[in-house]
Formats: sequence, C-alpha cells, structure tokens
Amino acid sequence: MRATLTYWKYELIRTLRDRRFFLLTLGMPVIFYFVFINQQGGALRIAGTFWSHYFMVSMASFGIVGSSINTLGVRLAAERQSGWVRYLRTTPLSSFGYALAKILTQLTLSLLIILCIFLVAHFSQNVSLSGGEWLTITLWLWIGSLPFAALGVFIGLTGNAAQPLGTLMYLVASMLGGLWTPIQALPSVMQTIAKWTPTYHYAHPAWRILAGQSIQASDILVLLGWTLLFLIGSVALQRRIDTKVQM
Repeated sequence: MRATLTYWKYELIRTLRDRRFFLLTLGMPVIFYFVFINQQGGALRIAGTFWSHYFMVSMASFGIVGSSINTLGVRLAAERQSGWVRYLRTTPLSSFGYALAKILTQLTLSLLIILCIFLVAHFSQNVSLSGGEWLTITLWLWIGSLPFAALGVFIGLTGNAAQPLGTLMYLVASMLGGLWTPIQALPSVMQTIAKWTPTYHYAHPAWRILAGQSIQASDILVLLGWTLLFLIGSVALQRRIDTKVQM
C-alpha cells in the first residue's frame, strides 16, 4: 500500500507540472466558460436554471472527460510504449497498485477540475447555490466520472492510436453530449443521438439538480452500461496485447 500511495503522489506531482494539463484540461473549460457566458448572458434561463449555472456544469464535465482521455488515456499509452510499465514490474509496486494509483490520481484530478470551474463560476458570475446543492453536484460529478476513467484505460490500450482516437472521442462526445451547446438547440436527429451518449447522461443529473429535480435512474443505468462496455473493451484489448507478446 505504501508503494501505491508513493506512486499516486508521484503521478499527481508529474501531472500538475504538465503544461498540457493546465492548457487543455483546466484552461479550455475556463476559457469556453467565459466566451459562451459573455455571448449568451449569464441571466438567460435554460432547463429550469440560469445559463451561468447550467454551463458551469457543462464545462466541469467537459474538463473531466478531457482529463480522463488526455491525461489518463494518452499517458497510459505512452507509458506502455516507452517500457515504463515493464520497469515498474521490477519495483515493489504491483500491477494492482499501479492501476489503483492511476484511478486515485484521476479521481483527485476530477475533484480539482470541479472545484476550479465552480470557483470561477462563483466569483466571476456570482453563481450561488445552497450548501446541499454544491455538495450533491460535486459528489455526482466526482463519482460519476468513473466511466470516463474506464474509457481512458481503454484508449490507453490502443497504443499509437491513443492520441488521435482520444482527441476524436473527446471532441465528438462533448459536442454530441450537449456540453458545448444545450441539446435543446441541436437538430432533432442530434438530440436523439445525444441521449445515448455517456457525456449527456453524466451532465444531465447535475443539470436536473440545478433545476430542483432529482437524479433519474435512467442516467445511472446508461452510465453503468457504458462503463461495462469500456471495461469489456479494455479486457479484450489487453488479451489481444498479451497474445501478441506470447507469440
């Protein structure tokens, strides 16, 4: 356990020193928040809440999805290709400890992204919620980010395709899931597609909380289904990699 915690600390320090993390994962959501809020006006009403509140959740979700794909997925692929994973096998850190440290790192980064976006929204747009609402939305976005951690692992196992595949999935999922533009403003066909994406069902419960509504079981079930799909895909890829190594 000590080796796992040490590696977790190392991963956090390494990530926080990475300029790409601050530019893509923290910088882009903050910039987008200011741009779209200024264009639409924070007092605009949408889905039972204010646009400044609604888009705060959208950008927090956007940042977390990006972190899972770009920070976890792409870095995992790079570590496997560079031989770093093979080197770690010679240390006291077990394979389980390595995976656990990665998950803990991603959960820590997700919480950091949530707090960052929420603070920006609160101090720049006077977004004000009750203590219970802040806590509930934070917990949902934090715990609900696990499917995207599973997606990050899947992308990390794709090797050379991780960077282009991750970027493509990041942008498409964010756009179709309504994180950039509310699905109400999308064509009807795209609205239908959006309601099957994991990104929509990730942000939708938080949007509902802002409107004073409860979390729907359908959102949880869809996210669980995507998580299972990503895990099955990861296991299949890992077996394929192991087979090639043995040959």
